[in-house]
Amino acid sequence: MEEIGTQAIRLRQAARARIAEIDAQLHLLQMERAVHQKQLDDYTYPVLSLPNEITSEIFIQCLPSYPACPPLKGPLSPTSLTHVCRQWRDIALATPQLWRAITFEAPGEDRTAWTWLERSGSCPLSINVSYQRYTGSLVDTALAAILLHRKQWEYAVLTIQGQQVALLQGPMPLLCELTLHAPDSFTESSRRPSANACDFPRLRTLSLSCFDDLGNWLPWSQLTSLTLMHTYSPTYLSTLRGAVNLVHLKLIYCVQDSHRQCPDVNLPRLETLIMVDPDGDFHQGLSVFTLPSLRSLQVPATFLNSDRIETFASLVSRSGCTELRKVLITGEFRLRISKRVFRRRFPAITFVFNSGYNWAKRRPGDEEDSGGSGSESE
Repeated sequence: MEEIGTQAIRLRQAARARIAEIDAQLHLLQMERAVHQKQLDDYTYPVLSLPNEITSEIFIQCLPSYPACPPLKGPLSPTSLTHVCRQWRDIALATPQLWRAITFEAPGEDRTAWTWLERSGSCPLSINVSYQRYTGSLVDTALAAILLHRKQWEYAVLTIQGQQVALLQGPMPLLCELTLHAPDSFTESSRRPSANACDFPRLRTLSLSCFDDLGNWLPWSQLTSLTLMHTYSPTYLSTLRGAVNLVHLKLIYCVQDSHRQCPDVNLPRLETLIMVDPDGDFHQGLSVFTLPSLRSLQVPATFLNSDRIETFASLVSRSGCTELRKVLITGEFRLRISKRVFRRRFPAITFVFNSGYNWAKRRPGDEEDSGGSGSESE
């Protein structure tokens, strides 16, 4: 019995000794853990160590180039930057340029868009309003609220009902580019802003779609770039006569009254003329234009009338456009004479005969490209 008791004492002593060793090891491990935890706590991710203004600029560069509007939601939205960490959220909310390009799509439901508008502060704005599917007082109220910020508008794309065009009144001192699409404006021509109700001192680029009454409420003489699409006004050529500073002009599916004598249009500074009309409704084609500064021309073959080369020669002779270097003739080009006759008669001009390529898809300032499927050039 004594031997058994002695053995039990030794076992307990050994167990206590081992526990002491483990406690010592745990203490060392805890100390080591504390050291590593402090290192982690003290570590700053390199991207978070950047000055806030640099991080802010990186955020701006991640968005589509202004004035393009980023999506209101999703990974390409600046809102996603506010979900990464508190520091990024604070920087994003303190960067008004992130929120300056805004799309409004549903009146009464644009809470995110209105939040962006608040965050943009006093920044110039790029506004894209797409309310064509909505009517009634709700739309008028929403558009009127957006117009309260019109003094900050720099770029505006508005797709609205024809009767809402009359709401576009008041000073817009920063507005330099306006795109206006009013699908039902043909029945609303009597409702336009009055000439003295609009003030667009910096407006230079204008695009109008589905207008039958261009009116005198727009500053035609100060425009340098103009696009008219689906314009059925019998007098739009008369309006063009007042746009004497145009450098770029696109006429897309524009119809002139065939029973009305077309006025002569002299645009002394125009460098680019693009005409798209596959139905050939513009019966007098190029014959009304005098364009002494013309450098590039796109025109359907139907606009050159029956004696096509003489029609073109008349434009060149009448205009004295010695800088004309590129001509794209679109559509079917069935001639008794060879296309080579154009090139031989006008050797300084590059002609492209193409049924598919369309310069109208380019924006002013884009690099020109005369290639494309189905083209013929020399």
